[in-house]
Amino acid sequence: MRKRNYLSKRIGAALIDLLLFALIFKAVEPFLFYDHSRDPRNTDNNGYFFLVFYLVYLSQDIFMNKTIGKHIFKLEMTFDNVQEPNGYKKYFRIIIRRIFDLFELVCPFIFLLSIILTKNNQKLGDIISKIIIKPKTIE
Repeated sequence: MRKRNYLSKRIGAALIDLLLFALIFKAVEPFLFYDHSRDPRNTDNNGYFFLVFYLVYLSQDIFMNKTIGKHIFKLEMTFDNVQEPNGYKKYFRIIIRRIFDLFELVCPFIFLLSIILTKNNQKLGDIISKIIIKPKTIE
């Protein structure tokens, strides 16, 4: 697959995932911030934002092995080595991968640069957790 086509699929999948997160967050926002919204001096809402962010992304990765955006663009998550880890090792690697999403959310160019410059088109979290996102193979 050409790198430009792959990059556009990864960006499209990321945008769909962020849109889905925004919709979910908007739906649960009244329940999380009801008491805090009454007092404009309260600015401790960031913790809830990131907690919901990680729960949405981790639940998709753990239960479906990919996010909704990757499903739409027919991308799949595989592990770098031939033997796929199982049990807690698999979930540990997925959690490690998602920790670096904060950097990519704050500085999106890190997401793009790491995909463009790496051999297997991996973002920062993918490199550290040894996960590869590739086009889904037809079986």
